[in-house]
Amino acid sequence: MRSFENNSFRFVKDNYLRTIVITIVLGAISLSLIYIDSSKKIYSDTRSNIRDLILVISSTIATPAILLNKGISTITEINNLYTELDEYKKQQSLSSDIFQELSILRQKVEIYETDLNIIKDDIYDSVAAEIFTDSSNRYFSSILIKAGLNDNIDENNSIVGSKGLIGRVSEVGEKVSRGLLLTDISSRVPVSISSSEIQGILVGQNLKKPRVYYLIDMSDLNEGDLVITSGKGGVFPSSIPIGTVSNKNKKNQYIEINLFEHINNLAHVRIINYKLEKEIK
Repeated sequence: MRSFENNSFRFVKDNYLRTIVITIVLGAISLSLIYIDSSKKIYSDTRSNIRDLILVISSTIATPAILLNKGISTITEINNLYTELDEYKKQQSLSSDIFQELSILRQKVEIYETDLNIIKDDIYDSVAAEIFTDSSNRYFSSILIKAGLNDNIDENNSIVGSKGLIGRVSEVGEKVSRGLLLTDISSRVPVSISSSEIQGILVGQNLKKPRVYYLIDMSDLNEGDLVITSGKGGVFPSSIPIGTVSNKNKKNQYIEINLFEHINNLAHVRIINYKLEKEIK
């Protein structure tokens, strides 16, 4: 009987101890898990805080550099504006000086014209027209122009480009006219050459360069001298650029001309309606 009681007590005691051990172990495991979870959270929070701190520090360090860069760019732009402003002022000053010189020259011309009793006799308008076709060949040099009587075009009106004289109107229709080019062999234009105003007649040579004949003196002529219309004969206005002296042929007493305008480079021309009015007192 006593032996049975001892065994029962031992069994109860063992179970109690086992329960305590299991409880302690489970508690330890729970505490470990809680510590691990807390450690992860602490690590995550710490890493997040460090990242935020680095971002703040980087922003703090980068902000002055960004502001400095923007400041340098702004200073450069302001400097460029000042440079452009100075250049503009120089151009304005130059334009003003040129305008004053032109005004003075205009006044001088008016004084000379008054002193010489020169009559301003060239009154003309102009019409822009499209080149219809170029019918030039080895025998003729002419063009067809989309302008005629309906545009107040008359025979012998001057034809010019942006650089100088091209020819004259030889035939006029209602809507289309024919233009005789300076290179045509039948073309004759009174010209003035160089500052010496040497007079001559420009004669077309078809495919060759036009020539100036009837020169009294060629000694003062040089290559590159300017050739313009003289206005003599009343067909062409005076002072229209034609070209420059190419070379001199002293033996045959003529010079060849490099024309300013070439019809192959043009799509439009301007027709000058020139009228010469002479007053006889």
